[in-house]
Amino acid sequence: MSAPRPHHTSEIERLTKVAVDAAQSGQWDVVIQCYRDRGNLLETMHPILEQGDELLQLDRQVFNHVQTTQAVLTSLLGEAAATKRRLQGLRQRLGGAALAPEAMSVEA
Repeated sequence: MSAPRPHHTSEIERLTKVAVDAAQSGQWDVVIQCYRDRGNLLETMHPILEQGDELLQLDRQVFNHVQTTQAVLTSLLGEAAATKRRLQGLRQRLGGAALAPEAMSVEA
């Protein structure tokens, strides 16, 4: 196997760092595209071991951001469902119609 070309290794590192920054700011479409582009580069070469360790460390950061975001979203969805149930119960006790599913909106 051939040694990685300096341009490819620096591009792989750049894409990984951009993915970390994008994950920190919740830009998941950018994260996905960076990993897609990085994967294409990695298919054509075998990175040196020390850079592989650095890439794994950066990948762990992205993974941690994904897990944190998933936990936050799960919590928010649970809270939204509980609020919806409370509102429906309140409407029923006040004699109004139950809240229709399409009547509830979620704002970013």
